[in-house]
Amino acid sequence: MSIAKFIEKQIVKHLPSVARAVQRSMSDEKKIDLVMNEMRNDPAMVDSLFPYRDKYETHHNMPEKGSSRQEVLRQIKEMHDAESAPWKGGKISGSFYHGDQDHYDFLNEAFGYYSQVNSIQRDVCPSLTKYEGEIISMTLGLFHAEEVNKRDPKQKACGSLTTGGTDSIFQSVYVHREWGVDKGISQPEIVLPVSAHPAFYKAAHYLNMKTVVAKLDSNYEVDVQDLESKINSNTVMIVGSAGNYGHGIIDPISKLSDIAVKHNVGLHVDCCLGGFILAWAEPLGIDCPVFDFRLPGVTAISADTHKYGYSLKGTSTVLFRNEQLRRYQYYGEVDWPGGVYVSTGFNGSKSGGLFAATWAAMVHYGKEGYMNRARKIFDVNKRLQKVVDSIPELKLIGRSLFITAISSDVFNIYHVNDYLKTKGWRMNGQQFPNAFHFCVTGPQVTNEGIVELFEQDLKAGVAYAKEQKGDPKSAAMYGGAGKEIDHSMYMPMLIAYTDVTQSTYPF
Repeated sequence: MSIAKFIEKQIVKHLPSVARAVQRSMSDEKKIDLVMNEMRNDPAMVDSLFPYRDKYETHHNMPEKGSSRQEVLRQIKEMHDAESAPWKGGKISGSFYHGDQDHYDFLNEAFGYYSQVNSIQRDVCPSLTKYEGEIISMTLGLFHAEEVNKRDPKQKACGSLTTGGTDSIFQSVYVHREWGVDKGISQPEIVLPVSAHPAFYKAAHYLNMKTVVAKLDSNYEVDVQDLESKINSNTVMIVGSAGNYGHGIIDPISKLSDIAVKHNVGLHVDCCLGGFILAWAEPLGIDCPVFDFRLPGVTAISADTHKYGYSLKGTSTVLFRNEQLRRYQYYGEVDWPGGVYVSTGFNGSKSGGLFAATWAAMVHYGKEGYMNRARKIFDVNKRLQKVVDSIPELKLIGRSLFITAISSDVFNIYHVNDYLKTKGWRMNGQQFPNAFHFCVTGPQVTNEGIVELFEQDLKAGVAYAKEQKGDPKSAAMYGGAGKEIDHSMYMPMLIAYTDVTQSTYPF
């Protein structure tokens, strides 16, 4: 059972009109305890989180005697194999971006050579400087960083390798905060679209910054007039996505760039999801708006190498318009008894294996390889969108180049999602409006007939939805399902669920 389905079940169970007032009067701790007890007594939830509890020993404490390598690897392989079948069939949205086990084996081999290398210790392994420098340089090239120097010879775009999209965004938010502090801003603010990734809110929360949210227009792009109206003397940065996670839509970055220049604020373009595939649209002759360093107001870009860059999970890049910005993220300590310490950002030690694997992926594929894969993904996505266009009860949200986002004005779209789940599909649910999306990746390209199979099941799902009178099953985390929901219960449910995912059974 997913967290979405569990929360839906708990809302139905715990928030009838009689109990709602009692729920609101509870303390957060009591609400968390309430949810935790329900999870313990929910067989479906227990089975989904601890499916191996009866098959393998649960290690509450370190074993007195270790197991053989063969036994350890046997258990790991059995669990891996049990969980790999769904994505290999092409029915899972996003998540597994390459989809070729041979490629993963290649990356794992590259990782293995450097798995025990600490990225801080460049004197021991100077090859990491080659890997990181070239990864950053190649990525800068994708986003036309050379235009920065052409526009201003005193500026040189640069970047850092991070551990993921959230890390990249966090670094950029911190950099812009410090940049603002140097300009005399003591209460820094970020103005961002409601569609921006939650990592921006998370960073602002940890860094004691204020987020000011701009609405979307009828095309689900940020309303630039609304965004500009929210800029004030405390604004240090504005945000745009290319494309956003929910629908893959590219915000009007060119207009945001003009606004950033006009108000002397930073502009972060979040390309964590789409960067390494949208970069190939223009070379392929596919219409795609400019969203990179060719625009003078863009001060930072985040792009994940572990998505369409086809590297191992745990790698991303954050790019800056100049070296002065990047230097804000550095930390050094010269008075520590342990010696002089310096790091490129919040993280200290990182495995050199991630550097090697990312470099290996980029050098192996090259422009031609990435472009060929992008062409196929764009084609599959276009075919999926044609399927949706052919069904009058459905509508597309935007026309992303790599995401098919589906909604309906006729019925609750989550009924369709309910049906697709019974056929083994795993969509990504969206809210405001109710929708789900299919993020096209490698497994959809390599599984012939996947578009036709999706069309068959989608049409059957529409027929199913038209017959339903009640609420769908898969709605709570994705959006309202016609119920009155007490949002005060959401965080206790999320906290309880997150606690359990870091526990052993019984919890």
